[in-house]
Amino acid sequence: MVDYAELASIAETLIEANGRTVTVNKLGITPSDVNKPWRGQSAPAQTTVSGAAVFVTMSDAEFGMLVQNDGVIRGEQVALFAANNDGSNALEDFDQIVDGSVAWRILRTQLLRPGSTRLLYMFEVAR
Repeated sequence: MVDYAELASIAETLIEANGRTVTVNKLGITPSDVNKPWRGQSAPAQTTVSGAAVFVTMSDAEFGMLVQNDGVIRGEQVALFAANNDGSNALEDFDQIVDGSVAWRILRTQLLRPGSTRLLYMFEVAR
């Protein structure tokens, strides 16, 4: 029997060793002025999770999830984030990754989850 908890620990160790600290944000949907909702939120981040992520370019990322049915790749990079660092949050519902001064929009999320063990998030991101 495969020990998926050990694999999750290995994924976390590799990402911590080779990545950099980012913040994954779930943004609010309530505008600061309901008469002008296009101006955004006054305090957009509802939930934040910090941890290490490794960024790879789309040419380096050979993930089937990244190619749409029409064969077009829409993201700029893929961020790999260890599920052990998700703070028991479902990061599939999060909207943004902040890497230093760069805010990346999450276009799509794929969670590698054999059985009930959450191993690795793969975020397709664009600026």
